[in-house]
Amino acid sequence: MRAVHFTDTYLPRRDGVVTSLRTLAAALTDAGHPGLIVVPRHPDQPAEPDVLRLRALPCGVADLRLSPWLLRGAAATGTIAEIAAVAPDVVHVHTPGPVGLLGVLTARRLGLPLVQTYHTDLHAYADAYRVPARALSAGVRLYARRLGVPRPAPSPATSHGPAHAHGPAHAHGPAHSHQHGSGKIHGHTRDHRPLASGAVARRRAAMDATNTLLLGGADAVVVPTRAVLDRIHLPVPADRVHLVPTGVAPRRTTAREVNAFRYGHGIAPSDRVVLYVGRINREKGIDLLIAAFGRILAGCPAARLVLVGALYEPRWLAGLLRELDPRVSARIVLTGQQSPAVVAAAYGAAEVFAFASQTDTQALVLQEAGLAGVPVVLVDRALHAHGALAGAALRTDPEAGALAAGVLRLLLDPDAARRQAATAAARAAEHTPARYAEAIREVYASAAGLASRFNDRGRTRS
Repeated sequence: MRAVHFTDTYLPRRDGVVTSLRTLAAALTDAGHPGLIVVPRHPDQPAEPDVLRLRALPCGVADLRLSPWLLRGAAATGTIAEIAAVAPDVVHVHTPGPVGLLGVLTARRLGLPLVQTYHTDLHAYADAYRVPARALSAGVRLYARRLGVPRPAPSPATSHGPAHAHGPAHAHGPAHSHQHGSGKIHGHTRDHRPLASGAVARRRAAMDATNTLLLGGADAVVVPTRAVLDRIHLPVPADRVHLVPTGVAPRRTTAREVNAFRYGHGIAPSDRVVLYVGRINREKGIDLLIAAFGRILAGCPAARLVLVGALYEPRWLAGLLRELDPRVSARIVLTGQQSPAVVAAAYGAAEVFAFASQTDTQALVLQEAGLAGVPVVLVDRALHAHGALAGAALRTDPEAGALAAGVLRLLLDPDAARRQAATAAARAAEHTPARYAEAIREVYASAAGLASRFNDRGRTRS
């Protein structure tokens, strides 16, 4: 079964979507199902087979590049013809940008089953960056025009508050996030967002409309954890929603590489490393983590906070660091975005992994930390309960004092840290790339059967 994947984020940028997609594509190929990945072109991308690069322009946000086909709909025709030539069996869309929209259009034009993975909490990101509602609404109008459909009407959840009438969704069979495999969601997804008004409500309405345009016609929607369903109402029948945790392979390293990482970043042998891996952005809870670190250092003077990841808002971060006591800021290490080998060495140097984000849908770094034998402290209730580690982390309240106390508990009690790390490693090891690919193949088969049944009743995709 040949899938064609569409993503708006790709190398050299590194994030959870890129990791998940490349892991899936490689595992599918290993299982005899090679596919095609459609990405925005970047001058620093490595040469790879089975990757179709589209003309793209930098948008000035987080090193993202956007395909300008959206501004000229006719530009899609040649790309879709090129995709059709490889005879794909299914379209799999991973992101909500212009390339993702092109995937939706490709499925319609070629009459292919459409699978979407909901990797990103659009509402949380739009709120974190206060994206102007007017700009979002203009995007919705353009998306609808390119798909040739009316602009979606506001959803009841957006207009009248959270939709709780039917109760929570329930996972079925092997769908629980601490197991491997996929499962369908039965019941209705819940919208736990509080009532909103003004600009926040308009942003949410635009994001709901975007989700309706992208997801509403999908034959299957994959969510990586129940955290998605606990945060947002998806405009998809519950029997088309599949819960599939992403499989992660261990990042191997050596003692020499770990020592080189420590030496290269001025980390002394006696330093106790508290690690974070991911974008250094406001939606990731970096402000909370930095605020907590001053208290961590007071309880453990040898502590070092190491932040590994791309920095896209240097002025914002500089403002946070200026508010700290210089003795605290001097103990914070910023490495920038690193290669997988260097990230593996960072895990090897860490004693505790601290994660303060409350916007992640799966946080693959938690699995990576678990596989590396590093105990995890996090603040997200949904990820703690339903993520791949399934409770094998220490959860605290999202408050600086509580987060600091959790990190100190593991730094100062090595036996407790080892026990927790062992449990996390065992849970993370259940989610392998091969099992992930097998579960997604089951989703593809389900989507293909559903698409065939609808087409038999006369539904068209063009």
